[in-house]
Amino acid sequence: MAEEIHYLSFDPEKIFEEMHRAYLGAGGEALYPGDEKDMLLRSCQAVITQAFAGVDHALRMATLRYATGEYLDLYGENRGCLRMEALAAEAEIEITARATGKPLILKSGTLLTADGETLYTLTDSVMLSGLAQTLRAVIRAEKTGTDGNALTAGTQMQTLLPFAGIESIYCAESAAGGREQEDDESYRERIRAYGLSNITTGPRQQYEAAAMAVSTEILDARAVNQGAGKVGIAILAAEGAEDSLLTAVETALNDLSVRPLTDQVNVFRAEEKPYTIKAAYKADRGENLAENMAECVKSYQDWQDGTIGRAFNPDRLMAAMYQAGAERVVWQTGSVFGTDGAIEYTEIPETACCKGTITLEVLS
Repeated sequence: MAEEIHYLSFDPEKIFEEMHRAYLGAGGEALYPGDEKDMLLRSCQAVITQAFAGVDHALRMATLRYATGEYLDLYGENRGCLRMEALAAEAEIEITARATGKPLILKSGTLLTADGETLYTLTDSVMLSGLAQTLRAVIRAEKTGTDGNALTAGTQMQTLLPFAGIESIYCAESAAGGREQEDDESYRERIRAYGLSNITTGPRQQYEAAAMAVSTEILDARAVNQGAGKVGIAILAAEGAEDSLLTAVETALNDLSVRPLTDQVNVFRAEEKPYTIKAAYKADRGENLAENMAECVKSYQDWQDGTIGRAFNPDRLMAAMYQAGAERVVWQTGSVFGTDGAIEYTEIPETACCKGTITLEVLS
């Protein structure tokens, strides 16, 4: 672990010793606890200590290693690398209306829900003719983050306020694209990699950094040798990212100011290796561990699915669930890696990534 660095020492006693030494060196008399001059010196020492601590904090916040929050945002912004903001999930719904003889407009912003808790809004107004019809529309989660991605195809929905003539509303295409704001550590690593993107590519890290610098929708990139003079760039993009993102990366990396003259760059999506884990757990002494287990799943999937070439390692999830309080954890029937693989440590190709679903159940 790197040594902790401070630019200024702000230990109160050491500061007082320095002040006392300077006072005596200037001809001052010896000080004793409680006398006026001692109290004055200690009052000054408190102010100086606070000032030193503030200056030290400001200097540390100006470095990539220690900057956090808004300070890290400013550090990245000054270098042209912005933090990935939270995004709201979007989905496509199918609205079936019966004949009423009266046209109806569902205005943009109309609220819908599947569970009464997570809300979605129509992105554009929908015109119902008054005849029997079925049409599609796009909805967006009211709140940003990954919770909105939970809406799956086939789920029945309803508007918060009733509308005459609407027979049914179903989710036609599962929600995607919702993400949390990039955390400090991920952002810090991306800023560090971004510094390499300003250098002509060639080494693997520089190709990867240059690819990551194209868009905040790129979560990871992996450069591979595809033969003499050929470089492949596997891209892991955020949910909902368009194919035009790959074109933008390929255009950027094929610029002669970026790549060596003899290289040909081919950009493609990282191959997804699907997995399904049906995890069942028993809580010690009947405790309610639902929140802890859900957090284990989220942390695991962020780790497992967020990096190209990372081996499938379900043992990490099981260990986390035990650590979070589970007395027993089992993978139930239906848990599978790929099409028929066992739920066990499995290496994957360096241009592939894992992408899975995890469900939780309490053992009786």
